[in-house]
Amino acid sequence: MEIAEDADSLRAQERENIIMNYEKGHRAGLPEDMGPEPVGIYSSTDRFGIVHETELPPATAREVKQMRREITRKSKWMEMLGQWETYKNSKKLTDRVYKGIPMNIRGQVWSVLLNIQEVKSKNPRTYKVMKEKGKRSSEHIHQINVDISKTLRTHIFFRDRYGAKQRELFYILLAYSEYNPEVGYCRDLSPIAALFLLYLPEEDAFWALVQLLASERHSLQDLSWAHPAPVGRVFAGRRTGVDADDKHCL
Repeated sequence: MEIAEDADSLRAQERENIIMNYEKGHRAGLPEDMGPEPVGIYSSTDRFGIVHETELPPATAREVKQMRREITRKSKWMEMLGQWETYKNSKKLTDRVYKGIPMNIRGQVWSVLLNIQEVKSKNPRTYKVMKEKGKRSSEHIHQINVDISKTLRTHIFFRDRYGAKQRELFYILLAYSEYNPEVGYCRDLSPIAALFLLYLPEEDAFWALVQLLASERHSLQDLSWAHPAPVGRVFAGRRTGVDADDKHCL
């Protein structure tokens, strides 16, 4: 009996410590604190947000061409978003998603494709409730914490241990583990949710994860049970409008 009580006490203490670290953030004197950002960090950060070890060379002709193509695509996407009812089930929409959604409007497009605002408005308190419940009782808190420490760590948003984006990711994964107990948590969820956080606010990223995995239209949850490992790779493909050049972000 005492051994069981000791184990429960240790788990409770670990939970408390993990939550405290995220709530304090990376400027709280933690060993993982990487300190102030280096002065030249932005000269070694590419347009996808990946931080490289050395300063980047000038953009290649191929990269310049890609950026120009994105400008053209953006104007087409903005026109489509303005007439969404006309285009939402069209072949043109499918074709443009496969070609890639421009980065600077990707969050806006994903929000519409996944119907985030509608589902969020129908569930105004759900995310907050699930987040608090996850902090109190999620059985996956240890593994979530471990996996976050390995997720997109070369990206400027996620390079700081216990930084703002890691904290948001932690809360989303805790909340989802309570919201969808059938899935709970698996490692593929961390990079998927992190990718959403590159383009969406915290609560919107949570609902994007919900819609992608469990909604009738997308339902990748079924795929995750049949083939657990490839779910992240499926998400990285063109179905979600991620350009081939972007796939290294995962």
